[in-house]
Amino acid sequence: MIRLAQIGVFVGFAILWEIAARTFADPFYISSPSLLAVVLVKDLASASFYKDLWVTFVELFGGYATGAIGGVATAILFGRWPTMARVFDPFLVALNSIPRIALAPLFVIWFGIDLASKVVLAATLVYFLTFFNTLAGIRAIEPRFINVARVVGASEWEIFRLVVLPGATAWIMTGLRTSLPFALIGVIVGEFIAASSGLGFRLNFYATSYNAAGTMAMLIVMMAIMMALNNSMVWLEEHLLRWRPEAGTGNGGH
Repeated sequence: MIRLAQIGVFVGFAILWEIAARTFADPFYISSPSLLAVVLVKDLASASFYKDLWVTFVELFGGYATGAIGGVATAILFGRWPTMARVFDPFLVALNSIPRIALAPLFVIWFGIDLASKVVLAATLVYFLTFFNTLAGIRAIEPRFINVARVVGASEWEIFRLVVLPGATAWIMTGLRTSLPFALIGVIVGEFIAASSGLGFRLNFYATSYNAAGTMAMLIVMMAIMMALNNSMVWLEEHLLRWRPEAGTGNGGH
């Protein structure tokens, strides 16, 4: 029922948009669903579109994986050695306050206009979100659980694997899911500033050509990609956290 309602909202919006473009609004500014469909069909039939799509995906997953692994690993390290966390915490907060988008031109100077600068930009956006979420999850674990594990003779590795990691998984997955759109943003912005291929390059071409239909078509493609990736992350989160009892299934009602 919810899915049908969502489809109804989408179809209704598209119909109103088409009517507006054909009556009182200028399609030059807002385009229309029919014009978007023409651009999408043309792009999907072009080999260059799939080349741009592949380049963006490589940059996206490269930056996302680098930032996510680095953020989670650093948080685990700081969770293991709290003194180190207290030493470096103000520096990480200061670095996180820097708008990474403003650093994009600098990354282009350092790493060139090819893949590396986009990967680094995406990684910096992902890193801090996963780091702070993971560290918060580790710090939220109640010490009594760790103390009980030590009492029964668990090693530090067993405590991490059986207590810390499961307890922080929800926080880690939240950071990973929240940072996913930022990885795409970093890649697209990097391609928008300096690139010879990629969806951001194609978006920039349409935008600078004052092609509203092409610009909106690329935005729709990016939204579709992100919705698919987000749904995959939701499925992964549900799979990893399937051991948790569902709300309302406890013993409180007995």
